[in-house]
Amino acid sequence: MTGTLDIGTLAICLGLVTLLQFIAFFIQHRIDPARPGPGCWTVASALGCAGFAVNFLRDVPSLYGAPIVVYNLSLIGGQLIIYIGILRFLGRAEKRGPLLALAALAAAASLTFTYILDDLIARRVCGSVIYTLICFASSRALLKYNTPDIAVGARSVAALFAANGLALVALLTLPPLGLVQLPPPLPSALTFLLLLVAGPLSSIGLIVLGNPKLAAENRIATEGIRTAKLFLQSVLDGLTAHIALIDANGDIVLVNKAWRNFARDNGLAPERVSEGTNYLCACDNAASDTTTAADSFADGIREVLDGKRQQFSMEYPCHAPHERRWFVGRVTPFPGGGPRRVVVAHENITERKLMELALAESNKKLEALSATDGLTGIANRRRFDEIVASEYARHTRSGLPLSLIMLDIDSFKNYNDAYGHVSGDDCLIQVAGTIARTLQRQTDLAARYGGEEFICLLPETELAGAVTVAEGIRQSVQRLAIPHAHSAAAPVVTVSVGVLTAKCLPGTVSGDLYKQVDALLYKAKANGRNRVESDGPAPDSEAAAGQGVIRIFWDAAFACGNETIDRQHQSLIAQANALLLLTTQNPSCAALNDAIDTAFLHVAEHFRDEERILREIGFPGLAEHAAEHDRLLQKGLALANACTGTALISGDIIRYIVHDLVMEHMLSGDIQYHFCFKAPA
Repeated sequence: MTGTLDIGTLAICLGLVTLLQFIAFFIQHRIDPARPGPGCWTVASALGCAGFAVNFLRDVPSLYGAPIVVYNLSLIGGQLIIYIGILRFLGRAEKRGPLLALAALAAAASLTFTYILDDLIARRVCGSVIYTLICFASSRALLKYNTPDIAVGARSVAALFAANGLALVALLTLPPLGLVQLPPPLPSALTFLLLLVAGPLSSIGLIVLGNPKLAAENRIATEGIRTAKLFLQSVLDGLTAHIALIDANGDIVLVNKAWRNFARDNGLAPERVSEGTNYLCACDNAASDTTTAADSFADGIREVLDGKRQQFSMEYPCHAPHERRWFVGRVTPFPGGGPRRVVVAHENITERKLMELALAESNKKLEALSATDGLTGIANRRRFDEIVASEYARHTRSGLPLSLIMLDIDSFKNYNDAYGHVSGDDCLIQVAGTIARTLQRQTDLAARYGGEEFICLLPETELAGAVTVAEGIRQSVQRLAIPHAHSAAAPVVTVSVGVLTAKCLPGTVSGDLYKQVDALLYKAKANGRNRVESDGPAPDSEAAAGQGVIRIFWDAAFACGNETIDRQHQSLIAQANALLLLTTQNPSCAALNDAIDTAFLHVAEHFRDEERILREIGFPGLAEHAAEHDRLLQKGLALANACTGTALISGDIIRYIVHDLVMEHMLSGDIQYHFCFKAPA
């Protein structure tokens, strides 16, 4: 009775110890589930607990020895799974064939000696031999496959497995062989005691064995991280781009060497823009002090941090006192999990930007060269054709008149033959300059049409105004007084001029205008040269006198000595003559108002330029002169707004132009400042 109680108590204790082993292995597995080994050991302990639980049912007659078979197989199966866990813990793969054969042998022996022969001693001998083989295999694996970091612990645990196997096989095989005499139930009690001692020691050894391995792996991982960080830092420091890692708050986490060097080169202490500094605040401060580029870049960083953008980039200038610089800034999300971060990279693109600017400047110069006549400096025929096509389309839509002036230097071949091509080129340059200066409006265009031919475009210009401008050009060229002894037209260089004003109609092309104005030019040549021909009446002196038209002629005495003022006075006289001519042609109020508006625009522009020039030279009567300008403009505007009948308005305009503008102001008022431009005697 006492022996039975002792065996039962030992069995209960062994079951409790196995349960504690299960708990210990389970906790180790949960702490590091990815580590191979503890999971197998947890399963083996659970299997042992189940075997001990079933063993308490061995005395139930209806189960026919099934609990005995389950108990024996749980011990051998648990030890087999522990061996598999050791192999995996050491990084080795198990050979499943021999293990399955060994498991099948254990099952066959247990079933045979339980149900067929019912031999307790044979069952114990076979089970202890198989158990010992598995212990020896575990010991061998620990000795063969251990690493230096766990060598000492592996040898200790291997010794425990070997001792456990040897003791168990000696305890269960020597008495049946008659080598040792142990009265029952001492063999069973000693077996339980052996398992009570060896099992916990082996389990503790396996658990402790994981600590140095884990520490070694941590050291390797730490070293790998340190190496990777050093490698990353060396790579970043080798880049020319300025790179920084920014966290979600805008604080700088990491910068490379180029970032620090850039700060140092710009007179900033590197620590002010390095780790620990809030880069967004730095951008905001820079934006408030200098430009909005920093503010825009800071907004881009915030949008990437907030997930509103996948990436952000912008180009911006960052000029230094000693050089011009441009940069491109890029913001990209930092890959991986964890807190949201972005990588900010600034790259110097000054060289590329300077190349782009140089290329743009070269293209601009090439465009100018392609649109400019190389000798005279005015537009060439290609440029003129482009502008005419554009203006023709615009005038087709608006219905306004478009005028062309084509002129040719009279007997220019004779001039070249007599004076040489160098003088001929100089003559072309002077004539081109005179034509360009005579055209006062920015919308007017003068071009060299070819050889000694020139052409002018006058948008939104009636025939009378175009003829007046053409006559002004003819007279200005003649006043150049360039000697030309071999010309039949005059002893100086002169031009023949054709003037055309056309309505641009849908379905027509601008090329038709060239043919028409060219015919008018040849008509001027055929009629004696040095004259203007148009498809309407010409404003020459005889025709004007025959029609009773008042004309104003420029005299050298009107000149004040300032080139700009004198040129504008001549242009105003030409505008006045065109307007006076128009009043004799019974124009409509709309046509007359258009002509008055055009003339007043030139008057207002002249008044502004004249006041600016007088202010620059310090003319003492500037205030009174400017007040007179205002009075004349107001009177002219009132006159223009009062157009109710052409007969009434024509007389008022003649009086205003001849008396107020020319006689009273230009010849009497403007003469007050002539002394400012006269050289001292």
